[in-house]
Amino acid sequence: MKIIITEDNFFALRALEEKLSIYDDISIIHRAKNGAELLDILIKDNNIDLILMDIEMPVMNGIDTTEKVKQLYPHIKIVIITINDDDEYICNAIKDGTDS
Repeated sequence: MKIIITEDNFFALRALEEKLSIYDDISIIHRAKNGAELLDILIKDNNIDLILMDIEMPVMNGIDTTEKVKQLYPHIKIVIITINDDDEYICNAIKDGTDS
């Protein structure tokens, strides 16, 4: 499984990488610090199975990015990762096309 992690927090990114490193069938292909950076990556390489997407990021947040990715690359699955506990915010992310 080819994954991109989109996360602006260095420590959260490292924690995710560490947790996923024990799985031989998962490869973290790219990392992005915000949605705009992710979209730039996908222009060059959209042969991706899954994006782990933070909601709150600078430049372009995860909700707007998810909507755009699903329009351009509907084959890519997206899972939102967040520490945000605002139900409305999370519901908006789901409505915009996240897969989990």
